[in-house]
Amino acid sequence: MSLDFTQKEYQALLQQASDIVLSWQENLSTNKTYHNPSPEDIRKQFDEPLPKSPSSAGDLLAQIDEQVYSHSNLNASPNYYGYITGGGNQTSVLAEMLKNALNQNNLKWHSAPANSEIEKIVVKWICQFIGYPESAGGVMVSGGSVANFLNLAVMRKVKCPIDVANEGMHQAPKMTVYASEQGHSSIDKGMDMLGLGKKYLRKIDVDEKFQVSVEQMEQQILEDKNAGMLPIGIIGMAGTTNSGAVDDLNALADLAEKYDLWYVVDAAYGGPAAATKLAGHLFAGIDRADSILINPHKWFYVPFEVACVIVKDKEKLRNTFSLVPDYLTAGSDDKEDLMDFNLQLTKDFKALKVWMTFKTYGADKLKAAIGNDISNAQYAAKLIEESDDFELLAPVPLSIVCFRYVGNRSFSEKELDEINTKLLHDIEADGRIFFAGTKINDKVSLRISLTNHRRTKKDIDYLFEVMRELLA
Repeated sequence: MSLDFTQKEYQALLQQASDIVLSWQENLSTNKTYHNPSPEDIRKQFDEPLPKSPSSAGDLLAQIDEQVYSHSNLNASPNYYGYITGGGNQTSVLAEMLKNALNQNNLKWHSAPANSEIEKIVVKWICQFIGYPESAGGVMVSGGSVANFLNLAVMRKVKCPIDVANEGMHQAPKMTVYASEQGHSSIDKGMDMLGLGKKYLRKIDVDEKFQVSVEQMEQQILEDKNAGMLPIGIIGMAGTTNSGAVDDLNALADLAEKYDLWYVVDAAYGGPAAATKLAGHLFAGIDRADSILINPHKWFYVPFEVACVIVKDKEKLRNTFSLVPDYLTAGSDDKEDLMDFNLQLTKDFKALKVWMTFKTYGADKLKAAIGNDISNAQYAAKLIEESDDFELLAPVPLSIVCFRYVGNRSFSEKELDEINTKLLHDIEADGRIFFAGTKINDKVSLRISLTNHRRTKKDIDYLFEVMRELLA
């Protein structure tokens, strides 16, 4: 029994869905960015017994328009400053529709020929864009958490002195990994899941620019070696989630070479800025990393979800993950199977939306958009520094700005924490703008991320206008 619509019915439904998307995008700047619903508000509209009888697809699209879109954040809006969200781009929306219609599984080359080759080309383009050797090999995954896991897995496989694939960790020495204390939480998770142990992730202090202390890292490496442990790798941060800080990548590369350690650069967020005039100098040394990760769904403005693991010697990536059962016979030398470079077998066509983004806009236009985001962040920092009622809490090397309200500067630290925490709640309740908070040097911080190609300086002026109105 076919589940297909007639061609005429399907065409009408595609048009209806298209109209919903167009209407939503047309009102990005004027609609509320956040609707502040409660879980119960949403549940009561969707919670029902398992449907046994068919519903009209047209009615369901209308329900999605009315109830799903109305309860969703406008992440693409220039008034959305939360987390690190690239805002998406229109050509990628088309790519996702086309990808889903193809419904191909990228596990083997012959199951998805175009997909497999396009993914390799996109990885090469990313390398060319940021200045990493284009001979490297990589694979598209869901996000930075999985990418960090894969990078740690390669590091462990290469540096473990026993056959960890067959013997496991039972006879392995205690292996240590070194990263900034500003490193992403997914690194902790990866250490846990790979059996390396979270306590053996050495979180090194940072300086006033939130860059890792290379001297302290070297001291910790020597202490661990003297204690009989086996240091295996360094993770450099190229754009921390908290403040956008970029470590001294060349100094970390020198350290890794000195002690024969695997060197990963976590460029999940910041990597694309390596191609810009404003921030390119910060990324000197990224080409020396043994492996990197970068998330196109952040600063390449591609919709969620797509990240990329890239290893300079792609055979080390293959050797970590390749396992070919009888029912998935090995491909020929010129037909590389993506399953050999990845934990997953089932894998969708993530590369299409990245390929279409590069092709539609071109590298120069993407560089200009990224540069504009950095310029907007610097503009926001300038407004804060020149104001009487706000205070900058961290440097602004990329596109994240951490600051707080200080009023007339007569408040205690406890009062300032309370005022800024209340402002965060008031922003959610109001809904015109949206961003989240963090802590900087134990101070409650307002934190805005400016990775959105639609944003202008007028939008930033509006941000401060809304905040001051809520604080009045």
